[in-house]
Amino acid sequence: MRTMTRNRRTFYEAALDTVTMGQDKDGNYTEEVKTYSTPTERKGVITPANGQADTQLFGANEIYDKVITLNSNENYLAVGSILWVDTMPEFDEETGKVITPYDYIVVKVANSLNFVNVAIRKVNVS
Repeated sequence: MRTMTRNRRTFYEAALDTVTMGQDKDGNYTEEVKTYSTPTERKGVITPANGQADTQLFGANEIYDKVITLNSNENYLAVGSILWVDTMPEFDEETGKVITPYDYIVVKVANSLNFVNVAIRKVNVS
């Protein structure tokens, strides 16, 4: 009942592939450089916004904006994956890279016997 087909919405996910340290011109390490997989289409039940019942699900200290509910037999989202929930990813025709910034990131995953709840947080990427 939690993941009825009529309640599922389309969103796009790109999983975290690698994390390497960037270097400046002198060879000094600067910051982490993350690479992600190509966005894939997914479907899940997405809450309109977080509420009191959801806060207890992931703990009081976790900051998130929405929850995505998936069936337990689906490949669930990993922490650190980036999502396009309110937007659709667009690709550069020449390079094939994503040009639309993502709008959410996965912050926590809670597995259950019948479903998986994923807490996501809104981010501003320019």
